[in-house]
Amino acid sequence: MCEFETKNDKCGFDKQFAIDINGINTEFVFHDFQNKWVLLVTQLGKIPALYNVTFDVKHEHRVLPYLHGPVDDPQFHVSVPVTINCCMGIDSDEIRGGIQFLINKTALNKCPTELLIGLGLKQLDTAGLRAIAQVLKNGIF
Repeated sequence: MCEFETKNDKCGFDKQFAIDINGINTEFVFHDFQNKWVLLVTQLGKIPALYNVTFDVKHEHRVLPYLHGPVDDPQFHVSVPVTINCCMGIDSDEIRGGIQFLINKTALNKCPTELLIGLGLKQLDTAGLRAIAQVLKNGIF
């Protein structure tokens, strides 16, 4: 995989690349299907547990600023309201928290319908999640 590879016959996805995050090879796969987005982020060398994320406030109804997306202010933080269901693999509150973090910090909250996401990290911490969010901002959105 090459860095920030775009959709072509070689990879078959909208984006597929690997990048070093905190000394760990991290693979990213993103595809925008007609009815949902799929994002896989793994440091495990395999597909991690898969979660389906539905947005509790549908995109077409997000009119008021506080319903449009997250409020990223430590004093008045508002998360994007979502429902997260584990579809495959071992469910964990830590991974759910990491998914919510990425939705709040990246354009994942702009997903028009549903999001299927796999997040397989060797170490789940704030620094790693912030680095992944930055990669998503630069390489996908």
